[in-house]
Amino acid sequence: GVVVLSNATSVFALTNGPRQVQVPVDAFTDPEAEEYLVDKRRVLDDPADRALLQRIIEDDTTVVGILQTYAQTYDDATGDAAAKRAAVEALFDKRAKKADSTLAKLLKFGSGKEPGASFDVPAYRELVKMLLDAPTPENGVDDVDLDLPTAKRVAPVLAEYPALRYNPNTSRYYWYETRHRRAAERLKDAKSPLLRP
Repeated sequence: GVVVLSNATSVFALTNGPRQVQVPVDAFTDPEAEEYLVDKRRVLDDPADRALLQRIIEDDTTVVGILQTYAQTYDDATGDAAAKRAAVEALFDKRAKKADSTLAKLLKFGSGKEPGASFDVPAYRELVKMLLDAPTPENGVDDVDLDLPTAKRVAPVLAEYPALRYNPNTSRYYWYETRHRRAAERLKDAKSPLLRP
């Protein structure tokens, strides 16, 4: 399913984008994701594939459309099961690197180090730290104690660097996908200067 957000009324409007944007909202639970890939699509159904299957579900996403992309990559790959597994792993790695890059750009923007930043918002860094430290990140965090601009001003930044998302119904921020949380965990483990004050 999709939600269509209109540029005329939504805080999520893309300033330089199309008038309407489709945002995927359907996601499987972890067991449903595994059932979809293994039982329905016959992807990564060999015991040797178990570790990669778990990495996709636990470290990337359970959004239906992305799992369909993984399944299609598997189906389209030529060769034996090992070659198909390698194609899926390459897609996983590419998506993880993209998450690393997107989060780094958001944090650079938030530190005022990104070229063309229209305003300096170091609170993005604090928001990422709050989400990392949240006991239940799936419940998101609010920005009550942060010096973020209004959601209308934040929306174009998050549209440009979609590592986080804001839900106006709950007034809370969330990880865009699990892979972005994993990217932040890697930065934290590496003691990256991007997460330092």
